[in-house]
Amino acid sequence: MDGFRDTVKDWLKDFVKALIFFLILQTYFIQGFVIEGACMEPQLHTNEKILVNKLLYYFFPPRTGDVVVFTFPHDANKDFIKRVVGVPGDTLEISDGYLFRNGRKLPEKYVNEYVFGSYGPINIPDGKVCVMGDNRNNSHDSRAWGLLDVQTIKGRAELKFWPMSAIGLIHSYSE
Repeated sequence: MDGFRDTVKDWLKDFVKALIFFLILQTYFIQGFVIEGACMEPQLHTNEKILVNKLLYYFFPPRTGDVVVFTFPHDANKDFIKRVVGVPGDTLEISDGYLFRNGRKLPEKYVNEYVFGSYGPINIPDGKVCVMGDNRNNSHDSRAWGLLDVQTIKGRAELKFWPMSAIGLIHSYSE
């Protein structure tokens, strides 16, 4: 009976260590998320699972082109995923179906269609970024609810890991 107790005790110790390691890993380094909605198509699709690098933005600010997961500004219980299209100091405008940053039309290879409507011009202040979905005509983003506070960003999306057919890196495009 003592052998069984020792085995259970060892197993519980290992389980607690693994749990603590997992909690630290998920809190400070990486976290998994599930994509909901079509706002980031064609790169990301509903029900795909991704890993987010939570450590990066402790050392570096978000850059244009980064795909980020953040707490939705109007509901702290929801996480959103969008692409950073403007950082502090940038002036953004959508005109004639295209996004312009600092007066230059951006070659957004991840946007597959003409963008309806207009936006801006808007200047990005310190501590804020402008985020938009790649599927611009089907995205609830900064154009609807304003600029995003950098402090609400949870991390940069790095990898799709499920389903198996979708495994791959999530591309950040800097222009």
